[in-house]
Amino acid sequence: MIRALWLFIGLALVAAAAAWLADRPGNIAVDWQGWRIETSVAAGAVAFAVLLAAGALAYRAWLWLVRSPQTIGRARRDSRRRRGEIAVFSGMTALAAGEGPEALKLGRRAGELLDDSPLPLMLSAQAAQQAGDTTEAARLYRRMLDSPDTEFLGVRGLMIQAMRAGDTQAALRHARRAQALRPASPWVQNLLFSLQSAAGLWQEAQATLEDASRRKVLDKVTGRRHKALTLHAQAGDADEAGETEKAGALARDAHALAPEFVPAAVLAARHYQADGETGKAARVIEACWRKSPHPDLASLYLALHPADNPTARVRRITRLDRLNAGHREGRVALAGVLAAARRWHEAHTHLNKALAEREERRLFRLMAQVEEGEHGPAAAAASLQRMSAVPPDDTWVCQGCGTAAADWSPHCVHCGRFDSLVWGTAPELPVGATVLAAADSTGATGTSAALARLSETLPDVAEAADTAEAGVALPTIWPDGANGGGDIVDASPPKA
Repeated sequence: MIRALWLFIGLALVAAAAAWLADRPGNIAVDWQGWRIETSVAAGAVAFAVLLAAGALAYRAWLWLVRSPQTIGRARRDSRRRRGEIAVFSGMTALAAGEGPEALKLGRRAGELLDDSPLPLMLSAQAAQQAGDTTEAARLYRRMLDSPDTEFLGVRGLMIQAMRAGDTQAALRHARRAQALRPASPWVQNLLFSLQSAAGLWQEAQATLEDASRRKVLDKVTGRRHKALTLHAQAGDADEAGETEKAGALARDAHALAPEFVPAAVLAARHYQADGETGKAARVIEACWRKSPHPDLASLYLALHPADNPTARVRRITRLDRLNAGHREGRVALAGVLAAARRWHEAHTHLNKALAEREERRLFRLMAQVEEGEHGPAAAAASLQRMSAVPPDDTWVCQGCGTAAADWSPHCVHCGRFDSLVWGTAPELPVGATVLAAADSTGATGTSAALARLSETLPDVAEAADTAEAGVALPTIWPDGANGGGDIVDASPPKA
C-alpha cells in the first residue's frame, strides 16, 4: 500500500513537471567544437533524464563487476559455514547417541569446513574420548591450548584424562593451570582442593580454601570446617614426623575452628594429656561432647584420670553426660562405668533406654555382662543370642558409598569422597567380621582409584566453557551441614 502511494506521488510529480515545461516553451542551443545542437526545452529535459539513467545503470554495472569476486567468495564461505554447522549438529547428535566413531568423523568434517571455529575441535576431542581413543583426544585437547578461546576447555579435558588414568601429578598440574585461567570459578576451586587433599598436599589445599573464601566461592561456615580438617590432617602428618609440638598446635587450631569435629578434639586432648595439662584436655573433650557425643571422647575422658576408682569414674561420666543430657552415647557410657562399679540395676536401666532408641551389638554385649554380674552366667545367654540378629556397632560410614571404616580418615578409601565419613550404623556385616574399606572391582585403592572415580562424575568438556556458570551439576566437596559428610559427587566441581 505504501509503495503504491509513493509510485502515485512520483507519477504526479513527473506529470506536473511535464505540464510546467509545456506551459513554458523555448529553445536550447549548444555550440561545442564546431558542433551546434538546437532543441526544445522539453526535449532537452528528456535527453538529460535519459543520460542520467544511463549513467546510473553504467555505474551499477561497474560496481557489480568490481564486487562480484567478493560476493562469490562470501557466498562460498556462507555455504561452507552452513555445511560445517550442520556437521557439528549432526556430530553432537551422534555423540548423544553414543556413536563415538561417527561423531569423530563428523567432527573432522566440520573442522575442514569451519577452520576458524573452536566447535569442531571440542566435538572431535569429546568424540575421541567417547570412542576410547585417548591419544587422539589428548592431541586435540593440546591443540585447544593454543587459543585463548579454548585454552580452558583444553586444560579441563587433559585434567579429566589424567584423573581417569590415575595420574595425580598431571591432574594437579592441569588443575593449577585451570585455576590461573578461571580463579573465580567455584568448580575449578572445588576440584583443585579435591585433588590436593587426595594427594595429601594439605598446605596447598589450605591455601586453595583461603583463596576460595576470599573470592566468595565458599561460605564462612564451610570454609571453617574445611580448614579444620586440613589442619587436623597436617597435625597427623606432623605426629608421624615426630614433630609433636607442631602437631599439638595444629590439632588445637583445628578443634577451635570446628569444636564438633571428634577426631580433632581427640587429637588435641591427647596432646594436652601428653603435656600434663589434663584440665585443658578435659575442656576440649567437654566442648566436643556438647555438640557430638562419641565413644572415643568418653574413653579418653576416663583415661585422663587412670587412678580413679569405679565410683569416681561414675561421677566423671555423669558430669560429662549432663553436658548433653539424654544423648544415647551418654547412656551407653554411663552403663559401662556403672557395670564396672557393679551397680547392675542402674546399668540395666541405662542400657534399656539406649536399646529403646536403637539396637546395637555392643549394647547386647554390655547387657550380657550386666546380666551375668547380676544373675550369673546363664542369664547372659539370651543377650548373647540376640546380639547376632541386630545391626553391627556404630562405626565410621561413608555417606556416599556406604563403606564402613574402623577409623576416621579425610577420604573414603573406596570412593574417594572427602569428609564423607560420619559416625553411624554400618552396613550389615557378619558377627566378628573386620570393618574394612573395600577396594574397587580392579582392586585399586587410594588416590589413583579415587581420581578415576571422580573423573567419571564429570561432564564432558564440550558441554560448556564454564560449567559452573552454565548451571551444570558438577562434583562438589562442599558439605551439606556442619557435621555432614562432604561429597565429591554432587558432582563438578567439586567436603572437609
